[in-house]
Amino acid sequence: MGRKYQVISGDGHLETPPDFVAFLPEKYKDRAPKLITLPDGGGDAWLMEGMPLTYASQNLRGRGKVKFAGQSYFKDDGSRTDGAGDGAQRLREQDEDGIDAELLFVPVFASRFLEKIPDHDAYLAMVRAYNDWLAEYCSIAPDRLIGNALMPISGIDDAIGELERVHSMGFKSVQLLNSPSGGNAPKPEDDRFWEKALELDMPLSPHMSFAGVMNTGGPRHDTAQWPVEAGMTQHSQTAPAPTMAQLIVNGTFERFPELKFYFAEINAAILPASMYYMDRDYLEYNSWFELELPKMPSQYMKDHAIYGMVREPLAVKIGQHLPNDMPLELFWWGSDFPHSVGTFPHSRKYIEETFADLDPAVRHMLLVGNAAEHLHLDLDADITETPNA
Repeated sequence: MGRKYQVISGDGHLETPPDFVAFLPEKYKDRAPKLITLPDGGGDAWLMEGMPLTYASQNLRGRGKVKFAGQSYFKDDGSRTDGAGDGAQRLREQDEDGIDAELLFVPVFASRFLEKIPDHDAYLAMVRAYNDWLAEYCSIAPDRLIGNALMPISGIDDAIGELERVHSMGFKSVQLLNSPSGGNAPKPEDDRFWEKALELDMPLSPHMSFAGVMNTGGPRHDTAQWPVEAGMTQHSQTAPAPTMAQLIVNGTFERFPELKFYFAEINAAILPASMYYMDRDYLEYNSWFELELPKMPSQYMKDHAIYGMVREPLAVKIGQHLPNDMPLELFWWGSDFPHSVGTFPHSRKYIEETFADLDPAVRHMLLVGNAAEHLHLDLDADITETPNA
């Protein structure tokens, strides 16, 4: 009997040096981000086009202390620190943490620097190079290192082209940083991307949100001038609420009733309050908006997304006592490795303590069920064993 999936983390991060630069065409390599070592123990920092100097920080915590400066991707002996190594190192870290697989999100530095590059061809080349590197990184065990391919924000044709390309490469999921057309709000051409994603049966896995930048008016808070989605989320604090409100108001879910997202690390305990406030504000301000939705905003939130939960025992307690307001079946647990609020290397201990009193069926959904459904994984299949060091 081979090894089976028991725990699949829905929130892993590839905080690595810019290894993907090796996959860039030569003519763009001088435009790529560069990692430098600061003097006097200042740690590592990024030099990136269009960006101020960006310091390695708490995203490299791993098993160490949270540090907001002075972090490095390398240990004193020159080897890679926790979460910054190659695929084989990552598999060993999974074993140490007691998990079997991870959905791997883009490094924080990449999501910040790429969109600042004004040259279209250079930008798109870097997105493609990152995805090519990611495919190689995961190739040692693609059933356990589940790469979340990055979608470009340089226009709808680029987004659809890269979606089709990464699908042909075997990726199981894609990550959106903005609307598919590249803006901060839905546009009609986005429908082409949603249609293609559904046709390819490609899971959509943003991190906390995508787009969702709201205009909440001037200092007088003249609510009558707000867009509907801004009023609907006036009091909603959880990250995906603005994104979902935009799609709700745009009618996206009526046109694509099968469309569904996975939003990781949303500060889960806030979700029930967020959905309540979305419903309340939709009703309260509708004399201005005059918008008739087929469903309440909270129902869209439940029907068209699942959500990430990291180190959040309060969210579990709320779900146990208020299951209608906080359906734990909507969640997928993640370790957030190697970030600062993560549970590495004690994830199994955290799971056993926090989920101890949960119904086994709910626990299963949190740890593997939603992962398997979202990513089309076979829970009966034997998974790749970790190679010997």
